[in-house]
Amino acid sequence: MRTIILFLLGFPLMLFAQDHLIRLNYDNDFFSATDQYYTQGVRLEYIAPVFGQSPIRHLLLATKNASSVYAGVAIERDGFTPSGIRIVGIPYGDRPYAGTMFVSPFSIAFNQKKQTRIFSQLDLGMMGPIVGGKEEQTSIHKTIGNILPLGWEYQIANDVIVNYTTQFEKGVFNREHITLTGFIQGRIGTLYTDASVGTMLRVGWMNDYFSNLGITKGLDSRKFQLYGFAKGSGKVVGYNATMQGGLFSESIYTLPASSINRTVAQGSYGVVIAYKRFQLEYTKHYITPEYKNGLTHGWGHCNISFCF
Repeated sequence: MRTIILFLLGFPLMLFAQDHLIRLNYDNDFFSATDQYYTQGVRLEYIAPVFGQSPIRHLLLATKNASSVYAGVAIERDGFTPSGIRIVGIPYGDRPYAGTMFVSPFSIAFNQKKQTRIFSQLDLGMMGPIVGGKEEQTSIHKTIGNILPLGWEYQIANDVIVNYTTQFEKGVFNREHITLTGFIQGRIGTLYTDASVGTMLRVGWMNDYFSNLGITKGLDSRKFQLYGFAKGSGKVVGYNATMQGGLFSESIYTLPASSINRTVAQGSYGVVIAYKRFQLEYTKHYITPEYKNGLTHGWGHCNISFCF
């Protein structure tokens, strides 16, 4: 009886995948030869079974019939600037400077049989001068001998970040060398409130998209992977604090709600190469103007992942 009780108590924990993963994501519009808008982002993720035992897991989505669930924590830091970083004074009609930093517990639940994938994440952090965006960009530009930015004194004011994201993906066509999926995503909170719908195509030699995160300790995993992918989506925007300011503070300069484009299109394409438990990815991202008289913007994304 004692063995049965211990088994039943431990059964929910068996749902969480036993892989440990570290993923470093780096974004920069340097790869598009620009220095504007979303100019840099760094995200470090650690995925491990222990995070599946955190009380926060109850706030993250995972169906009871999931074949596997990955739980982790990320720390993310993003920077935003106007279309020009040498503007003297307030950049009226342009995107304001903004810096954000937050910690994010998250989970990814797979159902291999139904070919579904559910991602959910809770962001907790701050935005504003307290994040140190001015110091970060100035330091980088000094190091590489680039022009120094002007105007950070007019950045979005300090405010709190509490945001929730969930994304549901469903396989439309899934074969050994080609996968087509559709997805819907929603974000709500003090930083971003929006909804997106889109699709993704993957072609090449790759692991099943609905069984793991791409690399795994599992013996049934491919040793070598090489594939390309393309992704497109449309987004309806309700609120964007990096342009409109925080909900609990007053900034020197923000864009009015009437200047925000309520529909935005996004697209990306990239390539992934992986060997055993090590993976590299490079992606180019594009987004249509986010505000009136704004410009289409692009940036590069690099990802290094290791499973142990």
